Amino acid sequence: MEIRRSKARFLSIFFIVALGVAFFSGIQASSPDMRYSGDAYYDENSLMDLKVVSTLGLTSEDEDALREIDGIEDAEGAYFTDVTCGENEKQTVLHIESLTKRVNQLTVTEGRLPQKSGELFLDDTYANAHGYKPGDQIVLREQEDSSFLGRHSYTVTAIGKSPLYISFNRGNTTLGTGEVNGFAFILPEDFDQEVYTQIYLLVHGAKDVVSYTDAYDILIRKIKSKVEGIQDVRCEARYQQVTADAQKEITDGEQELADGRREAEEKLADARQQLIDGRKKLTDGQKEYEDGVKAIEDAKGQLKDGQKQLEEGTEKLEDARQQLSQATQQVQQGEQQLSQAQQQLDNGNKEIEKNQQKLEDGLEKLQASRQEYEAGVLKLTEARQKLEQSQSDLDTRAGQVSQGKEQIQQQRQQLQEQLLQCQEGLSQVETGEQQLAQGKAALDLAKGQLTALITERDSLQASYDAGIASGEVSQEELAGLQAQIAGFTAQIQGLTAQIQQSETELTGQGQQLAATRTQLESSVGQINGGLAQLDEKEGQLNDAQEQIQKGQEQINQGRKELKQQEKKLADAKKQLDKAQKELDKGKEQIQKGQEQTQKGQQEIDANAGKLAQARIQISQNTEKLQSGEQELEENRQKLIDGQKELQENEQKLKDSKQELEDGEKDLSDGEKEYQESEEKVKKELADNQQKLEDAKKKLADLKVPTWTVTDRNDLPEYSDYGDNAERIRNIGKVFPVIFFLVAALISLTTMTRMVEEQRTQIGTMKALGYGKAAVAAKYICYALLATIGGSILGFLVGEKIIPYVVITSYGIMYHNVSDTLCINYEMKYTLIASGASIICTVGATMFACVRELRETPASLMRPPAPKEGKRILAERITFLWKHLSFTWKSTLRNLFRYKKRLFMTVFGIAGSMGLMLVGFGLRDSIMNIAVIQYRDLQHYEGNVIEDEDADEEQRKEVVQFLKDNQKVDHCTSVQFTKMNVPRGSSNLSVYVIVPEDMESFKKDVTLQNRITKEKYLFSDKGAAICEKTADLLGLKAGDAITLKMAGQEYQVPVEIITENYMAHYVYISPSLYESVFQQKPDYKNLFFTMKEEYKDDLEAIGQQLLTLPGVLSISYTSSLAGQLERMLTSLDSVILVLIISAGMLAFVVLYNLNNINITERQRELATLKVLGFYDQEVSQYVFRENILLTVAGVLVGVLFGIFLHRYVITTVEVDAVMFGRNINPISFLYSGLITCGFSLFVNFTMHFKLKKINMVESLKSVE
Repeated sequence: MEIRRSKARFLSIFFIVALGVAFFSGIQASSPDMRYSGDAYYDENSLMDLKVVSTLGLTSEDEDALREIDGIEDAEGAYFTDVTCGENEKQTVLHIESLTKRVNQLTVTEGRLPQKSGELFLDDTYANAHGYKPGDQIVLREQEDSSFLGRHSYTVTAIGKSPLYISFNRGNTTLGTGEVNGFAFILPEDFDQEVYTQIYLLVHGAKDVVSYTDAYDILIRKIKSKVEGIQDVRCEARYQQVTADAQKEITDGEQELADGRREAEEKLADARQQLIDGRKKLTDGQKEYEDGVKAIEDAKGQLKDGQKQLEEGTEKLEDARQQLSQATQQVQQGEQQLSQAQQQLDNGNKEIEKNQQKLEDGLEKLQASRQEYEAGVLKLTEARQKLEQSQSDLDTRAGQVSQGKEQIQQQRQQLQEQLLQCQEGLSQVETGEQQLAQGKAALDLAKGQLTALITERDSLQASYDAGIASGEVSQEELAGLQAQIAGFTAQIQGLTAQIQQSETELTGQGQQLAATRTQLESSVGQINGGLAQLDEKEGQLNDAQEQIQKGQEQINQGRKELKQQEKKLADAKKQLDKAQKELDKGKEQIQKGQEQTQKGQQEIDANAGKLAQARIQISQNTEKLQSGEQELEENRQKLIDGQKELQENEQKLKDSKQELEDGEKDLSDGEKEYQESEEKVKKELADNQQKLEDAKKKLADLKVPTWTVTDRNDLPEYSDYGDNAERIRNIGKVFPVIFFLVAALISLTTMTRMVEEQRTQIGTMKALGYGKAAVAAKYICYALLATIGGSILGFLVGEKIIPYVVITSYGIMYHNVSDTLCINYEMKYTLIASGASIICTVGATMFACVRELRETPASLMRPPAPKEGKRILAERITFLWKHLSFTWKSTLRNLFRYKKRLFMTVFGIAGSMGLMLVGFGLRDSIMNIAVIQYRDLQHYEGNVIEDEDADEEQRKEVVQFLKDNQKVDHCTSVQFTKMNVPRGSSNLSVYVIVPEDMESFKKDVTLQNRITKEKYLFSDKGAAICEKTADLLGLKAGDAITLKMAGQEYQVPVEIITENYMAHYVYISPSLYESVFQQKPDYKNLFFTMKEEYKDDLEAIGQQLLTLPGVLSISYTSSLAGQLERMLTSLDSVILVLIISAGMLAFVVLYNLNNINITERQRELATLKVLGFYDQEVSQYVFRENILLTVAGVLVGVLFGIFLHRYVITTVEVDAVMFGRNINPISFLYSGLITCGFSLFVNFTMHFKLKKINMVESLKSVE
């Protein structure tokens, strides 16, 4: 029954507990669920636990030896190599591995696994990026000095995923740009290798423990030490095998080289003699050919002169013929044009005469139309003046009618409002009468109880009197009876006083209700009469308005007709103007035509005479041209005969020349072939000799191989996934706790207020004989039901939805792991959150009940004494207080009158605001560190790692390449070494950087203070260490940091603490390094930066660098920044969950506190309504306080959020990363706007609750 009467209160406790439990248990469970999901995926696909790689390869004997180690479940050898795919700018790098049967099982998303040689399994990310499908061909290319693969063309049969790669990072390589773009798997027989390049190990019992836990790490370290224990024996065996095979190959090669040298010398001697004989024959033939060439040249000269004369004559004759033809054509064209011109001239004269007549007719019509237009304009002006006068009269009448209707409407609205208030008053009177009847029934019940008490007392009094009279009753029994009689008498007196007081109050209330009903009914009759009079007046005004509308319609019709007439006159005016322009234009054209005809006739007569003279001259030139053509034809025939004879002689000479050239070519080819053969033989012999020398040197330099044993942490992104799970766990340490505390405190307040509100009911129940436990049980069960129900909903929803959101958010980056979600209910966190909720809510209820139950029923049924009024601080500021309105004075007094409400509201809003600010602040602190680290602090774009085996010349070649390249801004040689720093029982890994050129290094790394942005220049006095490093080690400027290298510890003074966010760096000058470590720095790394206009060519430069023998690999800061941004972006969804949850908490807190506020002050607000306050004014009276409290809560929340953000940031950080300490100004704005938005929304919803408060509430007693 109580839950039904107070649904809002019950649901507010229910949902605020549900929200707190859901958030607490959900965030806490997200980290283990991430680990469980990752572990399930690794176990499902049999991901390797350890990997062994050797510098001289691994054999099947090594595989068997590893399998026999106690704790190794299985060992499987495999091959791998890096190759390129594609051409030029589209060239990519693929990591190729052999398929394994038991380890690292692949997941096929499309197609089937390779089953025969030439088939390939391809990375799905790479396939999607480059458009590969099953059935496509892919061509792989190895380095020139590499031959790992048996073939290079493959068919893609499957596309899918590998557990070795859970994210987008595919590792680094020495090919291409230095980064692997994808992976592929082929059958082992497609590798042309005699030994394995790696062996994967599965540890027994590893699947029984969860990855990323201490149990798993301890197990792997234990087995790893056993694997490293057999390393020396197996490496020595491999060394002996390799050296024996190499020595045998060297001996066989020396014998083959001696045999080849002897055979080559004999063949070269025979070839040399054949070349000498051929050269002699070729010299004799060359002399005969030269004599024939001389004779032919003389004949060609004579023919050439004759040809030249013939061509000149032909050219002149052709020019004359062309000129004569052009002249004839021009004369014909002139005659034709002359005839056409005469015809056009005659037609023009006729047209001019015709247009002259039309022009005269048009002038007469134009004059008549202009007179009609002027008459129409005059009539239109008179009609417009009449229409405007009518409109003015009509507007005056319409204004009078409208004013009258507005007055009637205002009077009607006032009467209707009064009628509505009277009706509401009558309804409230009826409610009061019902409550009065209930009070009388309760009074009758109390009178019955009084009668029962009197009867019981009289019965005891009779027993007492009988005992005295008989003398048989002991004094102790008589004293007991007398005490009971006295107790009943006191209860009768108290109950009699209460009954009398209640009768007096009920009588007064009945009289007030009767008087109020009479007054309200009288007012209703008067209001109805006034409404009838207004209806009659409104009817009269409506009739007048209809007449005005009809008049307005007539005027509008007249206006419409006037507009039509105006349009017609305007069209007529345009036509008149157009006609006038056309007539003027026609008159001008006629005059111009007459002038042109006269001029044309003169030109025709003159050109006719010129054409007659030209035709006579053409006839004379035609006769001369025919005579010249005949003479030219005779000379052409003579020249043709001479050319034919010359061609025959040239062909004979050409044949002789071809024979000489063929002989010369054969001889040259022979000499060239001899030289090539000789050089080839010498080169082959020298190469073979060098190979033998290299093999001997290599054998002499060959060292005993070493094993590299790595675990899963060496896989791309594996450890990052665990770090992200750890970050979620760290967030769960702080954020949900603060969130839960705010929710629990609001629940505590709600239940406390509920008990205080129902003190009258508690007093009544005590008066009726209920015990304290029975009375308190009602409220405890109420709180317990709401808390347990909210806890169940919270953990059912929170431990499923929040971990799902977190894991799927990280699934954007770790897309493989997201396929095997493993979300379990963590009862530990549920019990903690539910237990805390029950303790807070039920404990508060018990505390409030105990406090109230200490009082007597009579005092409980009376209202508590009002608090003593006190002056507030604002009242003492007289010049401010006297200028405030009544409502503002009431608002300020109420704020400080209800101090508990003031504190709880401000604290609740501040907590929600602070949590929201922490959510936004986390995003600000995390999202920008990649940009700050790799743009503002570390400016170099590439890090070249030189080969340790490279000699000095090869290293200089790398440096010179970067310095000479026009696209590279600068480069700096550095020593980049990883060292350890003792930190309690463990070590902290740091990167020690020693630059060769201190000035150049300033362009690569900026050392500055994070807060003041002061720039530092580190010197020989001390090292510069990162802020995070200093915090972890507890160091400050002036202290010394301990660096461990090669088992020895070195003390380096600290001069600078610099800003840094990723990893731990120690910057040391060359002279300081030499003085501390007693050795010179070994500069095996190069930092380089591109010029601004060549930033896009970074990877192209990297590809060129990787072709140099002195370069081992290259890393790019852009790749590191990209990986970091992808990792941190996954936190964005998690932070969004935090912000949304904090916003929901703010809404529930505001709604709950406002609901309590209105319920407590219901009688006060009803009194305001009786005093004449409108609903809007009552809402403003209440909400003005809420707005001020919200603003105060936001301001307090800003301070709370800043401190909480600092604490959360330092808590969620992992050792290798430092998050920013800043909160962007826009985040303060967003948090404040969201909080204020929720406050306004709650005020809006509460407005309707305020409207439902009955004014009769002000007439009730407090009970």
